[in-house]
Amino acid sequence: MRSADYTQETTTSIAGTVGDGAVTLTQITSTPRFSTVFGTAARAVRYVIENTVSKKMETGIGSVSSNVLTRTKPQITWDGTTWDDQAPAAIQFGAAPTSGDVVIRLAATAEAQGVSMHAIQTSITTDANWRDYKVSGHLGIQSAATTPTLTANREYYQCYRLDYAGLLSGMQFEVTTAVNSSSMSVALYEMGTNGLPGGKIVDFNNQSTIATGFKTDTTSGTWTPAAKVWLTPGWYVIAFIASHAIAVRASTASTAGSITPTPYGKGSNTYGFADTVYAAGSGTTMPASPSPTTALAPDSSGSRVWIALKVSP
Repeated sequence: MRSADYTQETTTSIAGTVGDGAVTLTQITSTPRFSTVFGTAARAVRYVIENTVSKKMETGIGSVSSNVLTRTKPQITWDGTTWDDQAPAAIQFGAAPTSGDVVIRLAATAEAQGVSMHAIQTSITTDANWRDYKVSGHLGIQSAATTPTLTANREYYQCYRLDYAGLLSGMQFEVTTAVNSSSMSVALYEMGTNGLPGGKIVDFNNQSTIATGFKTDTTSGTWTPAAKVWLTPGWYVIAFIASHAIAVRASTASTAGSITPTPYGKGSNTYGFADTVYAAGSGTTMPASPSPTTALAPDSSGSRVWIALKVSP
């Protein structure tokens, strides 16, 4: 789920005869809008809507795409009389509010606050190897390594939990068995509101895997989009696809100390087995959006690939 400071818009059009549906966003002069920071692709967000005149308010989880906010799950509402955090319905703001009366923003809310880590050491060994990068917070210490062979042209989507806010500036993994003419593409996705991979946040540079060893990408100026990325705490998805059947450093489910459940769930009858799902792919780049959920299958290999992110508070 994405967030960004200072983002605020207004609206003059809300779906539904009483204005309890999707919100068409209108830019406020000299103020960054949702599409300024996220682009027009679908993004899961925590939103705040407020009528500054009547003082009606709503916070919730939704998605924004092409300047339209869909209010998927209102969480806390205030209709001017009643506070509801038990079974809130979308607030009725009117189908055609006056411009400026209703504002929509991304902002910190009390229920969104989680683990606070004000500092973390990241530079004492000058990022010499993969152990200096952040591995998912839901995995334990690598007490027993494994080196699974990836299936060529398969899109893997693996859960990643970030425990603190920070700036993403690097990615790293280790190849243990190389293949001539091979490469691997890695991308970071949101965790969608349905608990499955959502919109893509960033494509890292395609990495050659014709030789074993650590593969590191800190050239954020050539990522897509070309910039370091500010991440808030929460669940994400690291996705990767290898053009050939290379082997990579990983850890088994039994020794990784996995915390259950992940957003995928847990168990052989759910998506969450080994916290990784997959779909058939192209072997070149990860798609803008994952394949339909009906095409995703649980990966029962029991291994977590140790792809690590450099995230600095």
